Amino acid sequence: MQRIYKKKILSRFLLVAAAVSLCCGCASNQLELTVDPGREPAQASDNSGKEEKSLPMCREDGVKYSFRTQEKTFQIYGADGRWRDTMPVGVNIGAGKPGAFPGEFAITEDDYLRWFRQISEMHADTIRVYTVLMPEFYHALATYNKTAQSPLYFMQGVYNNEEDISRLQDAYAEERKIEKDWIAMCKTIVDVVHGNAVIEPEAGNAGGNYTADVSQYLCGWILGIEWQPEFVIGTNEANPGKTTFEGEYLYTEDASPFEVFLASGLDACISYEMKQYQMQHPVSFANWVTTDPLSHPGEPNPETEDAVSADAEHIKARQEFKAGLFASYHVYPYYPEMMRYAPELLTDDPPNPYKHYLNDLNSYHTMPVVISEFGVPASRGITHFARDPGFNQGGLTEEEQGTAIVSMLSDIIDTECAGAFVFIWQDEWFKRTWNTMDYTDSDVRPYWCDVQTSEQFFGLLSFDPGETAVCTVDGRDGEWEGEEPVLDNGETELYVKSDEAYVYLLLRGKNDNLQIALDTIEDQGNEAYGGADFLLEIKGKKKSRLLVHPYYDVNYWLYTTGMHASNKVLEVKEGYADPETHTFAPIYLMLNRPVVLTDGTIVETEQVETGRLRHGNADPQSEGYNSRADFCIRGNVTEVRLPWLLLNIAKPNEKMRIADLYANDEITYESIREIQFEIDGERGSYTWNGWTEPGYRERLKESYYILQEYLEKR
Repeated sequence: MQRIYKKKILSRFLLVAAAVSLCCGCASNQLELTVDPGREPAQASDNSGKEEKSLPMCREDGVKYSFRTQEKTFQIYGADGRWRDTMPVGVNIGAGKPGAFPGEFAITEDDYLRWFRQISEMHADTIRVYTVLMPEFYHALATYNKTAQSPLYFMQGVYNNEEDISRLQDAYAEERKIEKDWIAMCKTIVDVVHGNAVIEPEAGNAGGNYTADVSQYLCGWILGIEWQPEFVIGTNEANPGKTTFEGEYLYTEDASPFEVFLASGLDACISYEMKQYQMQHPVSFANWVTTDPLSHPGEPNPETEDAVSADAEHIKARQEFKAGLFASYHVYPYYPEMMRYAPELLTDDPPNPYKHYLNDLNSYHTMPVVISEFGVPASRGITHFARDPGFNQGGLTEEEQGTAIVSMLSDIIDTECAGAFVFIWQDEWFKRTWNTMDYTDSDVRPYWCDVQTSEQFFGLLSFDPGETAVCTVDGRDGEWEGEEPVLDNGETELYVKSDEAYVYLLLRGKNDNLQIALDTIEDQGNEAYGGADFLLEIKGKKKSRLLVHPYYDVNYWLYTTGMHASNKVLEVKEGYADPETHTFAPIYLMLNRPVVLTDGTIVETEQVETGRLRHGNADPQSEGYNSRADFCIRGNVTEVRLPWLLLNIAKPNEKMRIADLYANDEITYESIREIQFEIDGERGSYTWNGWTEPGYRERLKESYYILQEYLEKR
């Protein structure tokens, strides 16, 4: 029988003991402490010759530290020799930008300097990074903080090799490979932060000569990743006797083998930094709802979302560790399912499951709780519903994104959590989402912008497609001046353009109850419309939509015939996949397979009609800006933007479309020469040039300014 470590609730005794332990590991305000009057001896942060600002530094028992945890809060050391409470609030920064995978580390020092200024102007004070970045990041941070009115602090992470985790499912397998590699990386990152490391270049990993000492700006370590339950359970089951850790600065109580593994990494980080630099920083490991220490009786999927814990309370600090421990969690309002359905989270009036969960989580812990990831994406595509539509995983405007972020941050503050980091600073074109990933080729994702994939649009900073705007969908035709129409039937003129994200249409003339047929694949489609694969219907501001020929409906094929057919979440429709059918059908995205709630209620399969078009003004400079707008009608002018993926063009940079699904019995790609358009029997065609490097422009989203206003008043 599979042994699973159940989630435990600490007794009153353990809570008190943990609190005492933490207090013993922290310096009291009453201690005689000294202020470091100048820069700590270290490597020079750059060669500019400018005098670097130094932050006050507490010295005690041979330890230097400027941040610590005290009871449930973070504290920072002041020039007056006193500790004051502080709450780090900021953003996560990823390693990706358009045209590059994260492992290519394409972000430049100038990029970082520009972003740091914008983050500070948003009134955030801290950033979080997930792993070792290139020397340019640390150099930029040191450079920025030299002249900044207020320094920008950071939390540093250490990433784990997910391939090893997936392959081994045990932290101690193959002679403790995962544990040893993690400890080695923890030591490396300490040297990096102290500007004392040389890392040999290796594909997919940062490297170079690290000379910028930014240790004074580090307010904490967050080590590791979102732990998959299989890995936690596998480690526990394979090592039943490994339940105790006695380190130099940390030890465990009532720990599982996996928690012992975590403690060993945290202790190695502390010990190495003390040995090499006589310095300490608060430390934690990354965690999420799936492996939190709470019990969730209302979770519909307990076998995956409530099976095992990684409990920070089982790791204790010795008195010699002055900086202190904290707990770090990624918490989103739409995942897992308990955030929608768990009765225990819906008892408030009105129900606010997100805030209720945060309160439960913070109440459980004796140490500070940092919500190190939270947010929602401002994407066209949607992946999952939340209980409140304003917190859905996608399908939100930038304004709705900003409103949701502020609401969640307010909940984090109200529940007295100790820190908060928005996910994420910049949009990430390389990302995938489960309900669209089967459509696209992972090798080319960074080279075009897929607005159907919600995971790409969590950022406060947008990478708008094109070095210059090809079209702004606002119902004005000035930017089309000089263009030749693709077709003109005497009543309607059709013009077409495209960029890294969309195919744009301009319709001038008749735009009421207008049908435009689109033919993207030869020898396939609705012969009643000349072999068209799609039908664009302009039926006013509320009923306009894009339809697909059923034979080319990828979502339907995936869940009735293709790779997910065994799930039986969609019913097979007679004749639907007949290549000769003379119909068109709505375009859907799968959101959720059937869910059985704890009371036996069945929530049926959820889909969203992603082909339905939203009217609005997509000009970011307009007063009525709607980032989700698909089309805009102004008089006899209609502008439309159609995402590439909505047209099953899954590699627009290489001019490749999804091929015949049923003939190939899998998703494959083939070249597309042109898109043919037809209006009332009049036909025309459009083609475009592929690209090897995408063009893009940076733009601060509406959500940035909403959060800025909130933080300014905080």
